[in-house]
Amino acid sequence: MDKEEVPFEEALKQLEAIVSRLERGDLPLEEALSVFEEGVRLTKLCSARLSEAERRVNILTRSVESVSSELEERPFEEEGEEEL
Repeated sequence: MDKEEVPFEEALKQLEAIVSRLERGDLPLEEALSVFEEGVRLTKLCSARLSEAERRVNILTRSVESVSSELEERPFEEEGEEEL
């Protein structure tokens, strides 16, 4: 699986593991830098996915709002009852 194809949830889980490793403070400098770089890459990936999700929600919300404004509210009529 390509690194960019990692699902959001998996990327977030990897990012949490990286933060945990870095917080322990026991990594040698070069390894800590490498892990940090991977964390930055995952952060950008998660941020991009969240931005895309937000964009899609905004589009769907606008779509629902435009459909709602086109609907007309009418009183319920029982069968056989004619409109006055």
